[in-house]
Amino acid sequence: MRTITTGKTDSGRSAHSEAGLTLVEVIFALAILAFMVSINYKILIGVIESRQLIDDRREGMYIANSVLTRLSREIQLAVKKPMLPANGSAAAGSNVPNSTTGQPSLIGESGVGGTTLTFMAKDAGQHIPDGEPHVGLVQITYRVAEDPDQKGGKSSKLLLIRDEVANTKPLADAYKKALHFPITSNLKSLSFRFLDSTSNEWTDAWTAAQSPRLPTIIEFTVTLETPRGRTNTYTSAVHLGSAP
Repeated sequence: MRTITTGKTDSGRSAHSEAGLTLVEVIFALAILAFMVSINYKILIGVIESRQLIDDRREGMYIANSVLTRLSREIQLAVKKPMLPANGSAAAGSNVPNSTTGQPSLIGESGVGGTTLTFMAKDAGQHIPDGEPHVGLVQITYRVAEDPDQKGGKSSKLLLIRDEVANTKPLADAYKKALHFPITSNLKSLSFRFLDSTSNEWTDAWTAAQSPRLPTIIEFTVTLETPRGRTNTYTSAVHLGSAP
């Protein structure tokens, strides 16, 4: 009887099998590596986004703290002194009557793009570039204006501008040296409310008819935008019941 052989040995089959298993292992290892790289990439992106969010929140809180602190500090310095006569060249005097008799101490109103607060303040002056400080009694105006660089944009922001005129004579020179500078360009909205002690009611405007009295409390609500476009709203109040 003849024996027919196929030419395949056990060792050949074993070598063939080992070669196949090695290829599967390599593919499996590459798949695990790709999975790990994908997971690590997602973790890295998450860490970066978290860091950016924390930085954005910190920057937003810094902006809010600066605005709220400044408003609170200077409003607290309001005094029952006659405001300066209006001057056509000064934005700060746009709401002030021309008559020097019966001058109001504080005028405020809230409205879209038209929010203003003008008042007399003691020891609230700023230093000007020539080194001469404005100290003593000054007239301060906080007003909202459109940012010309953002005008017409889908997410337009507003400017919170501070105007200051020193209570010095001659008045024409005081207006020429008036200070006008933005407090923040991240403003989305600003509104004021005033508590009238006479009626014990809140109002959105403090008019010349209510002056020279000062409101008992001034409440202000500010909405600010963070560098990454998130908006936060803050409300604070200043008590003026004992203002001189």
